[in-house]
Amino acid sequence: MKANVTPSQHSSAGSSSGDELPGPRPLLKRLLVKEQHKLFFIKVDDILYFDADGSYITLHTLQRSYVLYESLTQLAQRLDPTDFARIHRSYLINLNYVEELEGYFNGEYLVKLTGGHTLKWTRFYRDNVKAFITRSK
Repeated sequence: MKANVTPSQHSSAGSSSGDELPGPRPLLKRLLVKEQHKLFFIKVDDILYFDADGSYITLHTLQRSYVLYESLTQLAQRLDPTDFARIHRSYLINLNYVEELEGYFNGEYLVKLTGGHTLKWTRFYRDNVKAFITRSK
């Protein structure tokens, strides 16, 4: 299962002339996933978390998992930072699915997500914990 990542259809730029300076990339609203001989979209809002392993990312939803070929760092830059946070060098989570944070060891946390998934939020990404706690959603 491989997939391609597609940006949302709208951009923050109002004009459509070809002389525009390149601005920030539009945030992703859905991802194009290829499985066997089918292509289909997964809404970003339905994604629980991303799990990186080398050059591959596993996208996890409540129902299934899909494999993408992209770096987690590149993908994180194209997702809404109010909804997604990097918690580990290999994990990027959808903050809307966090059910519980449990203090672990040495400033780390165990993150319990909807669906029974538990991931470790490491010290290196501690600033993202503060952003999560103070977010207004």
